Amino acid sequence: MAEEETAGADESAEPDGPKGAWLKQFVILAVFVMLGQSAVAYFLVKQEIIPWYFDVEGKEGSVGETEAVKREPVIVEAPVIYEVAEMIVNPQDYHTLRYLNIKMALKLDSQATLDKMKEGPVIPARLVEVVRTTLNMTSFYQMDEARERGPLRKRLAEEINASGVLKEGSVKTVYFQRFVAQ
Repeated sequence: MAEEETAGADESAEPDGPKGAWLKQFVILAVFVMLGQSAVAYFLVKQEIIPWYFDVEGKEGSVGETEAVKREPVIVEAPVIYEVAEMIVNPQDYHTLRYLNIKMALKLDSQATLDKMKEGPVIPARLVEVVRTTLNMTSFYQMDEARERGPLRKRLAEEINASGVLKEGSVKTVYFQRFVAQ
């Protein structure tokens, strides 16, 4: 029985020996193959791909030799803005009393229009009256939400232009600087 155990132990030791040696050789070979492939890839990228991609050889039009493109400056005119005095308005609401605290600015079409508005107190007063009348006749629910303010701005610009307050020139855009509805 002792002989059988030693024979069984010798048989089990033989397959592990060559199998373990084969596995070690395979791992070492795989490491050398990967190192070789890495070295080949490094030299190919460094010697072939980078010069081709970035055109390092110095051909015409390369990145290193280009000159800055000279462009003419673009002249942008400052917008002509007139600030309307802050006002409190009561928009229409049949259920309760509502308040609208509003401050706005008007973008005008020319500097001459702005100069005419600043000449005397009559034109700004008439302008405020047109704005108050328009906002008083607008329902509170037509200006309650932010998406409804775009059409309200357009309507205010149209009302001011149609009223004849500005005899020369027109309002291009209305901007709300403060719009508090309660």
